[in-house]
Amino acid sequence: MVKKMENISEFSTDQVFRSRGDLMMWVQNVARSQGYVIVTKRSKAITKDFIYKIVLGCDLGGVARNKDAQTKKINCPFKLIGNYLKAHDGWKLRVVRNEHNHEPSMYMEGHPFAMRFSDKEARLVQDLTELDVKPRNILPTLKAQNQNNVSSLRTIYNFVQKLGRSRREDVASIPYVVLMDATYKTNKYNLPFLEIVGVTSTNKTFSIAFAFMHNEKTSNYIWPLTCLKLTINDSFCPRVIVTDRDLALMKACGDVFPQSNHLLCRWHIFNDITKHCRQRIKPQKTWNSFHLKWTKLVESPTLNAYMQNYADLQTLLFEHADVFDYLYTVWLGKYAERFVSLWTDKHVSFGNSTTNRVESQHAKLKKHLESGKCDLDKFIRVIEKVVQSQETTIKETFTRCIITYMPRFKDQIFEVLRKRVSVHAMDKILEELHRSKRFVPTPENCGCQLRTCFGLPCAHEFVMYVGTGSPIPLDSVDAFWRKLDLTPSISVEYGDLNVDHRMQRFKEIYNIQPDHIKYNYLRRMEEITDPSTNLINEPSEPPWYSSSFMDLNDDPARHSSFVMGSYEEPIGQCSYNINLNEEPICQCSYNIDLNDEPLGQCSYQTDMNEDPIGQCSYKIDLNEEPPLGHNSLLDEIPSIFHPYITHIQNVLGDGNCGFRSVAVCLGYGEDQWLYIRQQLLDELFCSYDDYTRFFVGCDEVVTSLSFFTKNESAPTEHWMLMPETGILIANRFGVIVQFLTTEGPITFFPLWRGPREFQNHRVLTFALVYTNHCVMVQLEGEYPMPPIAALWIRNKARQQPNGKLCISHG
Repeated sequence: MVKKMENISEFSTDQVFRSRGDLMMWVQNVARSQGYVIVTKRSKAITKDFIYKIVLGCDLGGVARNKDAQTKKINCPFKLIGNYLKAHDGWKLRVVRNEHNHEPSMYMEGHPFAMRFSDKEARLVQDLTELDVKPRNILPTLKAQNQNNVSSLRTIYNFVQKLGRSRREDVASIPYVVLMDATYKTNKYNLPFLEIVGVTSTNKTFSIAFAFMHNEKTSNYIWPLTCLKLTINDSFCPRVIVTDRDLALMKACGDVFPQSNHLLCRWHIFNDITKHCRQRIKPQKTWNSFHLKWTKLVESPTLNAYMQNYADLQTLLFEHADVFDYLYTVWLGKYAERFVSLWTDKHVSFGNSTTNRVESQHAKLKKHLESGKCDLDKFIRVIEKVVQSQETTIKETFTRCIITYMPRFKDQIFEVLRKRVSVHAMDKILEELHRSKRFVPTPENCGCQLRTCFGLPCAHEFVMYVGTGSPIPLDSVDAFWRKLDLTPSISVEYGDLNVDHRMQRFKEIYNIQPDHIKYNYLRRMEEITDPSTNLINEPSEPPWYSSSFMDLNDDPARHSSFVMGSYEEPIGQCSYNINLNEEPICQCSYNIDLNDEPLGQCSYQTDMNEDPIGQCSYKIDLNEEPPLGHNSLLDEIPSIFHPYITHIQNVLGDGNCGFRSVAVCLGYGEDQWLYIRQQLLDELFCSYDDYTRFFVGCDEVVTSLSFFTKNESAPTEHWMLMPETGILIANRFGVIVQFLTTEGPITFFPLWRGPREFQNHRVLTFALVYTNHCVMVQLEGEYPMPPIAALWIRNKARQQPNGKLCISHG
């Protein structure tokens, strides 16, 4: 039964609205006065930033996909259409259906759209949340400022949760020195909390990463350290790692960062020895002698001094054999090279030999938390405040080093270093300069501790500068002390810069490639040797190697539709009935073995000079230069992959573009997106219990896959959800999935099956372009594989000794 709206003329207007927002506001105000809520059902765009048509309907319109599910939708037929008219440079409203099939609502509470916050209200809630105001106190404030506000307490909780997921840390990492330690009594879940911090050239501490762990075992530590490694440049390895004597953490550091110099916290060692030995060594005079000799042993500068101090300590503890056995078994026998000066002074540590910085950060964090039983939401807010405070302090110290004149560095010897090296480093150079004036420094009597430990010129090096009157050259100062900004760091300390063997390897690879790959190699080489021939502006480093923080708890990226042409309804859709339980029959093949190469492509050959309206897909000739002003799909893909791209196939932008691209990658026609959705749903439900442990919002993944309406664009909630869908694709079809985006491409492998189960390792590649559209990409040659998705690393199955696979979580 359809009930006509009493005042049908309310929506009939000749008014030209200046913007889409003005039109929506007018419609919603009129509808609410009648007791109805109008929402946007779908929209159409010419470009990603220009929407030219919107379809409006009642919030009770549509039908539930699951007949047994609880729903508010009753298929209300009310429909309005808003169009942008170029002639009027504005929006006009047209009434299509004027009736509702339900009575008007007496109250707006209970309508989700009506309960949303306005932009002003959202900013207010965010500000109050950051001030730790409780949601129950925020709601009355909103009601007081806007009497028409119909939001509920649940609306605020949902907004705060979404706000927490969207936070980002902006302090760039400078991981020359990394210090880490775990602490307790920070959260109501009683989980150990690992904090990783670094040190700037101005001697300030900054936070690099935070992690909750179930236990303090090696496997638990490897996960956050691996995530840390994925967020920094692969060519950049922390030069110094300082920890306490946590055997699990020490082993994890050795496994993840084998090239780093690993030091043990001297403060922790002395504290541990004091607790263990103080009650065992009597009288007080013997204890004082022990403490003195132990200190001399740890600070031994040469091997002869170490052996002498070792013998003296052994003689002193002749009557305390158990204490000496403890010192040797626990410390000296295994870890002397990690805390005794004889060995540690041979490595650059920039003066960091304790974890006191981490302990200090623990204390600051707990002071802000105010309780040892905080929930995750408050914890994230506090971390954000701590990081923002650190960022402000670090930027201030960097600026002071650059703009402040300091009379103590007015000598000619500092001329080159002023405003280019941190003040903290120059103070140490000044101290060494004063020391060099007390004796005649030579390489033999200098000690060179400032050079070996701090990477700064030492006393005997000053002889040549003072004698000739020349300033200290900038290259004599380690790059760490010259770091006065927060831009990403690149290190070649551990790299091999010899090109001869690489050129030989290049020739070997080049000679076995097909002609089209050789052409790409030569084009790439010409761009390097002759930059004037380079038509692509390549970034200085791959975007996913950025040193900015990676928050693994963020919402996964979504993409929707992107319409290449301005047509009213999708044309070229497949209209025949599809049995979703059968393999699809398409243009290119019937039965497809996923272990074989695809038998062919599934697109038409299209003249690129013709208007693409009505085409399901088209091919792009990568050898042709795009017309002036045309935003090429190639430009939307990270430039590091350009030399290896042999084909890009676009698909229809109707909200199913991700699934269409996957269908094309598998050798099917893009119209088989229904089949792909059904297969991924089956995969999800077959192992639902496991996936609920992997995916933060498994219900949201189910919703994103559950759309099977032909000839209609998929609504927002049914767009592909990444990275979860990447895992499902790899598992279902037994392929390697590569998802290319300018924000950071990632790779997925199957979780359950290993490489032995596939004769040919099939790679499926598709790319996110224009921020909300997907296309199929074909890569050939020895292209760089994108980093492996952290979601896969955390949850991949591991091989057990009995040959069975065990699923790993975290």
